[in-house]
Amino acid sequence: MNKFKEYIVKNGIRLGAVIVVVALISGLAAGRSEGRAGAAENAAASLTLPVKQGSTGIVAWLESVYGYMYRYDSLAAENEDLKVQLAQAERRLREAKDAENENKRLRELLNLREKHRDFVFESAKIIDRPPSNWSRTYTISKGEECDIAVGDCVIDSCYNLVGQVIEIGSGWATVRSVIDTDMRVGVLVGEGGNAAMVVGDFGLMQKSETKLTYLTEETRVLEGDVLITSGKGGAFPRGLTVGVVTNVKTEAGGQIEFATIAPACELGALSQVFVIKDFNIVE
Repeated sequence: MNKFKEYIVKNGIRLGAVIVVVALISGLAAGRSEGRAGAAENAAASLTLPVKQGSTGIVAWLESVYGYMYRYDSLAAENEDLKVQLAQAERRLREAKDAENENKRLRELLNLREKHRDFVFESAKIIDRPPSNWSRTYTISKGEECDIAVGDCVIDSCYNLVGQVIEIGSGWATVRSVIDTDMRVGVLVGEGGNAAMVVGDFGLMQKSETKLTYLTEETRVLEGDVLITSGKGGAFPRGLTVGVVTNVKTEAGGQIEFATIAPACELGALSQVFVIKDFNIVE
């Protein structure tokens, strides 16, 4: 299309001149006599008739070509304008979505603070999930500049345990997740609230699960039991939801060996977390 337009622009004057000459010849031939044409004139008219018809066709063709090029340019300009409008609409949509997410985050933080006035929270975003076969950690967007410290507990907006801070820097911190092989959390099991320990396990970590162990003979564990933090030792506040029992493994004598635990938080879907920087320790 571009080459054709260049040809028309370059040779348009020549084509126009040819059409004008042909038209003049046709006009002269027609104006020689108002009566019956002579033999010579009739022959000339017969010879010029195809030229007249051809010139008329060329004019119509050129008009259609110029019309097509005009419509093409108009549509191209309109298309570019629509692209700009679409990009602006998409940008406004992204800004509205960001504002909605920010409002949701602030509502969640307010709700957390209303429930536990003794908790000192710092909200942060998950900015990286380092790939590893040996651990499950997250990098969050806040660090030492926000008084976050190693050992701080990390939760989601529903008081589900996410993990614990193990390393800090300026503008970032590393969080060991609840299913990591090095994670240790004291918990209470079932209605009796018997103490046990959630311990990371390499094989279970590959399935996004962890292990409940260090069970006493009196401890009864059933599938569906909810585990909460015991608060013992002061590392984690009491009452955070750790996970749910999905399977119970027993020894030959019937004694419970361990249980598999699905974490309460959706580790793969997390984008926002809350670091508990301080809380009242209850022994």
